[in-house]
Amino acid sequence: MVDAYQCRQQFLKVVDELRAALGYALRDDEPEPGEELAMEMMYGNFDFAVVHSMKNQPGRVLIECQFGEIPDGRFDAIVERLLQMNAALAEIDGSVFCLDVDGKGVIYTLSQALEELDGTILLSKMTEIVWHGRRWLETRFLPQGTPEQAERFDPLQLA
Repeated sequence: MVDAYQCRQQFLKVVDELRAALGYALRDDEPEPGEELAMEMMYGNFDFAVVHSMKNQPGRVLIECQFGEIPDGRFDAIVERLLQMNAALAEIDGSVFCLDVDGKGVIYTLSQALEELDGTILLSKMTEIVWHGRRWLETRFLPQGTPEQAERFDPLQLA
């Protein structure tokens, strides 16, 4: 059985290591006790949250990144593309694209095991997510070309 308290301490250690890697001051106090704890920050011009839950899978963290809003008139094509990508990404690393509560913005999520994570690995994952975020901003993950080509799905072109 997983010890939720030990997992919380490991999460705080990872957060401290990430802060040190980025040159931020270390935490000067302990966070309030609670079921969920999130580290929120901007990195690479994207908003991130790294969330730890003591109740739901305490041995894992959820990395979330706000990619931005779906442009007007492209909702159906983009959501279809995101669903196609989800099917492939689920087999690769379990990352998932989802929509925010308003259904207008794209959020990238990735669950990671705490035992496989330290500050350097977390920073590497976040850097990789920034790369995907920039690609989102440039292409909206839609193939470039004529409208007929843009609507065809090519699994080799996944982000």
